[in-house]
Amino acid sequence: MTHAPRKFSNALLGCLAVAATAAPIRADDFAFGRRLFLDKAQCSYCHGWAGDGAGEPQSNGAAANLRVTRLGRERLIEVITCGVPGKAMPRFDDAAYAEKRCYGGISEEAVGKYLPSLPAGSVLSPREVAAVVDFLQARIIGRGAINRGECEEVFGDGARSCKEYPEQP
Repeated sequence: MTHAPRKFSNALLGCLAVAATAAPIRADDFAFGRRLFLDKAQCSYCHGWAGDGAGEPQSNGAAANLRVTRLGRERLIEVITCGVPGKAMPRFDDAAYAEKRCYGGISEEAVGKYLPSLPAGSVLSPREVAAVVDFLQARIIGRGAINRGECEEVFGDGARSCKEYPEQP
């Protein structure tokens, strides 16, 4: 007599029990990635606090609008890790070109004078890059126009600067 059906049903019940206890994703689940984006990596300097490309007045104003990007997870990781040669986007991994991990294995020598600079803040670990991408994919990319709720997530409930944005639909 086989016990395969019983083992399968026990395994299925175990998976369902775990799924039932899993908490729904909340806005604060991406707080680490948001802090990296806003503070440590200072992405908001160029990309803006909402990722819309409207950075600080002192930035060069050429940052990508991350709210409409079509880049997938792996490509976002590569761009953040490696920067964009010849553009203002810095690389957040100091050894990425030396170890030929960028854009199909190009080296520092091949990039030459177009080697992306290191950020003014600090470099990011692979875990931190992944956290930034998780935050971008969950809270920035594909979100459409900025709304008051998003602004208040960053600046606090009732922030005066958020009044210019419409209420969340």
